[in-house]
Amino acid sequence: MKTKSVVWHACSLLVLISVGLIPLGCDFTQPQRKFRLAVPQSEYFYNYMAGNMKPFLERLGYKITIVPAANILEASRMVADGRAELTMVNNHSTTIALQLGYDASNLRTVMPITTRIMVVFSRKPLRDSATAIELFKNKRVAIESIDGETHLTLKRFFSAAKINDVNFVTFKDSADVVVFWDRFYGERAESWKKKGWHPYTFRRNWIEFIMLNDHALKPFKLPALPGDENAIITHTLATDVILVANRKLGENACYLLAFAIFQNKADLMHLDVMYRSINENINRETLLFPLHEGTLSYLVRDQPTFFERYAESLALVLSLLAVIYGAVQAVQNKMRRNRKERIDKYFLEFLEIRTDKSMLRDDRVRKLDDLFQRAVVQLTNEKLEKSDFHILSRLIQQDLTMLRFDK
Repeated sequence: MKTKSVVWHACSLLVLISVGLIPLGCDFTQPQRKFRLAVPQSEYFYNYMAGNMKPFLERLGYKITIVPAANILEASRMVADGRAELTMVNNHSTTIALQLGYDASNLRTVMPITTRIMVVFSRKPLRDSATAIELFKNKRVAIESIDGETHLTLKRFFSAAKINDVNFVTFKDSADVVVFWDRFYGERAESWKKKGWHPYTFRRNWIEFIMLNDHALKPFKLPALPGDENAIITHTLATDVILVANRKLGENACYLLAFAIFQNKADLMHLDVMYRSINENINRETLLFPLHEGTLSYLVRDQPTFFERYAESLALVLSLLAVIYGAVQAVQNKMRRNRKERIDKYFLEFLEIRTDKSMLRDDRVRKLDDLFQRAVVQLTNEKLEKSDFHILSRLIQQDLTMLRFDK
């Protein structure tokens, strides 16, 4: 009985440990709600967005920690190798993905957050028919940071368009042209206009050529501001800013994060109307990184049931429990077989002693006593079933009694 109790408690303990450990690391019982958001210190727009996203998500019960990065490449690498869970990047930043190498395969798109447009200003006024080569060739082009996202993007654009002899500088340096990505009618664009710089509108050929090499970009026509007599209609390029996570982020955690942002879009729009571009019509073909499974589950939430979405996880849990139960049953069966084989040997030995007519009475008594003592030892060591021992014990005692009575 003691053996059964030990085996039963061991089985119960294994099941409890397995069931107890599953929720500790289980995505659908305890989804992640603490995130480190990697933000490039040198990028004004990403810092502005982080300043919006952090309080917005924390009001919804999330814990957001801003992790500074030197540039968007470092921020993306931090997410890829697990030093942060989230970051933001322009969807057209192919150069970032290429420079990450194999680490780029660890990144997934949570969702597009907003739309940005390329804003270009020239120190000197240009005629309406001025081409991109006239604007950039042999010019000092100011960007936010050297080796930053805009720098890498422009280098790729100019290399494809065969525009050479471009000297990149920062906003703090003397420049002929200024380029940055911004929201519609943003404060930065307005500040450059106030400094006397002239907005540039791209020709159709430039826009179509760049889009031919990058399908994530879109043509964009920014109407002239009605209240500004000097404003012009601007033809430029637009891109989406995507929220990026590591592919190991739990499906349910990403599902709930996407749900929080989509369903509370109006709260973000109170911070800035640029977030009105958040919508569920995501073009997966043009995404820089594949769409995270959690977001995909959210987008098709009306199709599968809860059990269908977590069928694999539930199947794994049930399989694990079945394996544990089967293993315990196998051990118990093995122990029962061993005890049965052992008691069978004792019964056979008893029958041999009883049927041996040539054995003297004293020898028979001695052998029966020895057999009984060995059976007691085996019972004590839990190598015999108690019920089987009682049967053998009664038979031995019965024979011993008869032998001693015959004396």
